[in-house]
Amino acid sequence: MTDDDLGTLPAAVLAEESPGTAVRPPTPPGLGPPPSGPPIGPPAEAPVEVPVPGRVVVVWGPAGAPGRTTVATALAAESARRRRRTVLVDADPYGGAVAQQLGILDEVSGLLAAARLASSGQLEERFASVQRGIDAHLSVVTGLPRGDRWVEVRAGALEHLLEVGRDRAEVVVDTGFSLEDEGVPELGTRPGRNQMTLGALEVADEVVVVGSADPVGLSRLARGLVELRDATGGRPVHVVVNRMRATLGWSERDVAGMVSGFARLAGLHFLPDDQATVDRALVTGRTLVEVGDSPLSRAVGRLADALAPAGAQAANSR
Repeated sequence: MTDDDLGTLPAAVLAEESPGTAVRPPTPPGLGPPPSGPPIGPPAEAPVEVPVPGRVVVVWGPAGAPGRTTVATALAAESARRRRRTVLVDADPYGGAVAQQLGILDEVSGLLAAARLASSGQLEERFASVQRGIDAHLSVVTGLPRGDRWVEVRAGALEHLLEVGRDRAEVVVDTGFSLEDEGVPELGTRPGRNQMTLGALEVADEVVVVGSADPVGLSRLARGLVELRDATGGRPVHVVVNRMRATLGWSERDVAGMVSGFARLAGLHFLPDDQATVDRALVTGRTLVEVGDSPLSRAVGRLADALAPAGAQAANSR
């Protein structure tokens, strides 16, 4: 283009093209039309990567600190180790512990930020902004900084967050302990505190129930499985008996007999009492995968195998 042609530049830039018409820059004088030929790009036979559909795996357990957060964090880390894009969501309405467990210093709660974006209809386009990256495959949506801020998560916000996450990644959710569907008349139409846990269970593709192996923990687990039937519609659940140890005097078969009659089980899994590994992870703010090989990390790997889709299981076995 010469200096004499500059007057036509604005018209060329602002010209409207009909839908589907490619915009092509003007050809400089003397060069003729662009050469014909195949379009520039990858060859037609180039393989196209088909992403594995994500799922929502909800980790729940009764009162008494049976190890919900430890199991949820370990499962998410194991999924990421297998190079699956994974998002760990802290949805405990009584105050999240995932950020503290992983040593994340977060001034803004990812869950509260997601709830605000969901209310304004911007969550899908700004989903990445509510996550904190741990590594190339794992990120965290941090939980409530204080338990009293559950009122800021409006009805349906968490469910929307999990559905958006499922479109993009494997989602692992750490929930609260209570399944009581309580009314809160003084707050008008706002849902009760436990709606976050109940809402997560409603959209879950897989439910993992964690209980501790001692007599009190197993009693709470049995009652919790009965309460869980209504929240899950009677769907099969994976039960994880945590902190299993020989000093209790029970075999895995004994514990299976205590638990199996209270729910339809998709699987019964045992995690060993490996406090040294858990302590090392907590003190350093790392996941079990980052701490290294241990009896507990191997047991979590077997649990992840049981939860993995059929295609992923075949890939992991190769």
